[in-house]
Amino acid sequence: MSNFQKKRISKTQILADKLRKTRLEKNIALEKVQEAIKIQTKYLEILESGQYDQLPGDIYAKAWIKLYAEFLELDSKELLADYSIEKNISNKIEIIEKRGKKKKLFKFNILKPKFLKFFFITLIITGLLGYLGWELFNIISPPKVIILEPTNNSRTTENTLAIIGKTESEVELTINDEIILLDSEGNFNQNINLAIGLNNLQISAKKKHSKTRRLELIILRESLDWTN
Repeated sequence: MSNFQKKRISKTQILADKLRKTRLEKNIALEKVQEAIKIQTKYLEILESGQYDQLPGDIYAKAWIKLYAEFLELDSKELLADYSIEKNISNKIEIIEKRGKKKKLFKFNILKPKFLKFFFITLIITGLLGYLGWELFNIISPPKVIILEPTNNSRTTENTLAIIGKTESEVELTINDEIILLDSEGNFNQNINLAIGLNNLQISAKKKHSKTRRLELIILRESLDWTN
């Protein structure tokens, strides 16, 4: 029989928040960081605020993020991936804003061609910003997990139980910290050993840059009474 323990998984944050939060949790002053990795505090503050356009250049930004991540004992590859995503979105928004500033002001008149042109440009920009926001939301949102069998708070006398369900593709799924294999469509069917009494099954699902989806199944395994 297996002993199951709950695994605590932290939520994903944007790069700037992760750097700042980790440093504060370790109770390290920016001056100490500067002394250790030789990056000026003003640039450390920029990294922790996410204002990447104020850095000397992309090469410096990536090198400093790697140094800072390693100093804080964080995954530098994951943080560099976060930086690339955030920088790409920021650049696209900046391009849109620059194009918008080049448009001349005109009198408000719904019947004039100029107003119609402005209206459609605004509609396109709003749609693009909405699309970028939706893409970012999809990246960081926890994946969906559907448990088909069994239902929560079930009872059984069997010593094993099949957990059947479906999630999204490219998801890392675990049950009580054990990685579960998925098929190409995200389906899974895993037999779990049960102990006599209450069994607390912790199910976690996470994509590369997403937050973690956590579910809990409570299963009661009853012993057979052969005396009746």
